[in-house]
Amino acid sequence: MQPLPAVRPISIRASVVETLRTALFERRFQPGESLSEVRLAAEMNVSRGPVREALFALEQEGLVTHSQNRGFSVVQFNEKDHEEIWQVRYPLEALALQLARPRVTPQDLEQLCELTARMSEEYLQHNWTASAQYDLRFHKQLWELSGNARLASCLRTLLVPYFAYGSIYSVARPDLTPELLAQQHGVFMQYLKGDESRTAEECVRFHLGI
Repeated sequence: MQPLPAVRPISIRASVVETLRTALFERRFQPGESLSEVRLAAEMNVSRGPVREALFALEQEGLVTHSQNRGFSVVQFNEKDHEEIWQVRYPLEALALQLARPRVTPQDLEQLCELTARMSEEYLQHNWTASAQYDLRFHKQLWELSGNARLASCLRTLLVPYFAYGSIYSVARPDLTPELLAQQHGVFMQYLKGDESRTAEECVRFHLGI
């Protein structure tokens, strides 16, 4: 495995967080893999302190886990985790969509449309990591539009690692195409525009393929 790039000394902690987050999204580490603070610090040419702080920050995002015995490691999902995440995601994201509807602006819709287009384009080019990152940005903006900070925080904690590691754990639908990906997100935008053909719950069900 190629070593991680050196980090610039300006805002070291933030740079380390971003470097490690990108590496996790790019699947540079395996599910359940231990993350050595000493090795990571050496690879990025920084002291151990900023690395430890960054790993704790990533733990808060749900991207890594920490225990006294094992230290830090990459999150590892099993089938039960997938099932529980989907059970919780469905009602929470439907609520976020419902709350966002009266708050959305034309500028918001334009940004969501642009994210959908970029997401589908990257998926078409088989750039799975880039596509997943645009997908996450789409959903994070939707959650923020709910105006409920606790709801948005809950969804970020629940789903950020799912977007990061989804392709590793084969949770993507086998029938997914760039066209279907655009449709899945298009129903959200249609709902936000006032379309009454689907409820918020039905939009999320269509998006999740359930």
